[in-house]
Formats: sequence, structure tokens, C-alpha cells
Amino acid sequence: MRFISWNLDFLGFSASFLCAIHCLSLPFLLSLGILGGASWLEAPAIEWGLIVVAIIVASWAIGKNYFETHRQVHPLLWAILGFILLLSSRFIEGEFEHLATAIGGFAIAFAHYENWKLSTCRVVTSQ
Repeated sequence: MRFISWNLDFLGFSASFLCAIHCLSLPFLLSLGILGGASWLEAPAIEWGLIVVAIIVASWAIGKNYFETHRQVHPLLWAILGFILLLSSRFIEGEFEHLATAIGGFAIAFAHYENWKLSTCRVVTSQ
């Protein structure tokens, strides 16, 4: 039962988790001047691109496993919550923008983890 493998849930979890860390740390690092020349990281085109990729990967991985394997709705609900937070964060100004984006990223990462658990962990009963 390994989580680290080249499947969509691992890739989606990794991308969403790193996105959340990025959203929490980037404003702090930019304000310190550590990444002063890397303001392109906050470019709207890059942020929208990452959001679209996150939505596509999560929809594909979680939707596929929902219909083919586990039929459990809670990974879908976590992913939808993450999508709503990510999309709504684009219309929020100030520090709440980064917080909503980070929480959305963590929600999608958790959805991938739950989806992976449901699709790979099987209860074996002996007779």
C-alpha cells in the first residue's frame, strides 16, 4: 500500500500541496526580498494556469475512481470545496486571497489522499 507512485492521485496531491505551500509562503518571501526578482510567480496567467491544471487532474482522478472503484462522495466534496475556494480566491483582495487559495489547495490535496485510500485499500474478510 504505497502512496508514492506515478498515479494521478499522487501527482494531484503533490501539486495541490505544493500550491498551498506556495500560496502561504510566497507573499512572505517576496516581502522579505528573498524572491524580489521573481514577481512573475504571482502573474495572473500562471495562477489561472495552475488552477485549471489542478481542476483537470483532480476531476479526472477523483471522478474516474468514483465511477469505477469506490462510489464514495467525500473525496468529491473535498475537491469541490477546494475548487470553490481556489476560484473565489481570484476575486478576493488582500491577505484573504492567499489564505483561501492555500486552504483550497490543501482541500484538493486531501481529496486526492482520500481518493487514493478508497481506491487502493481493500478490506479482506476471511471466511
